[in-house]
Amino acid sequence: MKKFLTVHFPWLLLMIAVTIESSFSNIPAPDLGISFSDKIYHFIVYGILGWFLARGFHLSNTDFLKKHAFLLAVIVGALFGLSDEWHQSMVPGRDSEFLDWVADCLGIIIFAWSYHHLFRLNKFPLFRRTKSTN
Repeated sequence: MKKFLTVHFPWLLLMIAVTIESSFSNIPAPDLGISFSDKIYHFIVYGILGWFLARGFHLSNTDFLKKHAFLLAVIVGALFGLSDEWHQSMVPGRDSEFLDWVADCLGIIIFAWSYHHLFRLNKFPLFRRTKSTN
């Protein structure tokens, strides 16, 4: 149970939070002063989701999930983003945009790829394992 909480709970909790937030009408987001600021928010939130998904699949006990962690993170994240856009289309005061989903997918791909290459492939110097000199 502890492994589930540390490995899978972060991405499940974020999915629940996104779904709840998507259920409310007209939630004001801070204006970044650019016309596509909502896309940046989509990119960042779904990017974090992509990181959590890649991490969760990579650290799971199932060999298939470990082996295909990046691909599964992209598929699960993109499908969740698509379902969230569909959900928003039914909420009064909210709308669904294809470009929001594109921003979701780009965030997922870039962050999951970053996790895959920086941690799973052990290329991030701060987290490299070092041999003990005992």
